[in-house]
Amino acid sequence: MPPLNLTSRLAAFPLILLVLVLQGCFHDDDDPAPAPVPDATPAGYYLDKGEAFLSDGGSGTIDISDLQAMVHGNRIMMMSAKEELLYDGTITDITGDEFTADFTIYYQGEKPTESSATVTGQIIEGSSITGTLNGSGFGSGSFSLLYASTNSEVAAISRIENVTDNTGWIGIIGDSGTEQEFAIDNGGILLTTRNAAVGIFDSCDFVGTITPITGSSLYRVSVNLSGCIGDVADGDYTGFAASRTQMNADDRLVFAVSDGRYSPNTDFILVD
Repeated sequence: MPPLNLTSRLAAFPLILLVLVLQGCFHDDDDPAPAPVPDATPAGYYLDKGEAFLSDGGSGTIDISDLQAMVHGNRIMMMSAKEELLYDGTITDITGDEFTADFTIYYQGEKPTESSATVTGQIIEGSSITGTLNGSGFGSGSFSLLYASTNSEVAAISRIENVTDNTGWIGIIGDSGTEQEFAIDNGGILLTTRNAAVGIFDSCDFVGTITPITGSSLYRVSVNLSGCIGDVADGDYTGFAASRTQMNADDRLVFAVSDGRYSPNTDFILVD
């Protein structure tokens, strides 16, 4: 057997290593680039079983268990009827499943001292939205929303029209403690049939339209408020509505509108 020539073999080692490295590089270049994560689509109605844990403006917290939401385009409206809170927001960015938004806050129909918050959060499309509120007072805390399985049921005026059967949509709005009632005809025209008696919406007449959003479970709402005592809340309001079932089919109308100053919002109940 000839003697081992370690010197020549060691000299060849860098060349072998270079070949292996180059092979690895060519292999990596041939691999397809990872597919980008598609941006989530949060549109739809979110059940009145969502939760929020908020600052009460002091050292305590408010636990909410009836948080619901309506999302279409870049607008998101979150509402707790029990706590008389509305968060009217604009989604400013969605990247993959993460999002940011800016909210204006309304309590009992008007803006509190601390009335804005930013949000960072996550969208699990067709399942949930979670987020952290970065602000003060009601604008500090966290929330979670649950996507409704009924989003496959598209909005239709026939589901919420109540003139034919002579019923009324009734709810307590703002800090009035009294009921506002309106009717919706088969053309989607909304008219007041009873006015709230006190508070910022005292004597306000609602006149407007409620229109199904194509391919959605939501309705687009546009109403004008007039005749309010002191003209304080008079103006044009926009927002969303969604029907849901509590006892009978479509016997609740989730209703939220705002004009940047005030917001009449609640769960309206269909009453004979």
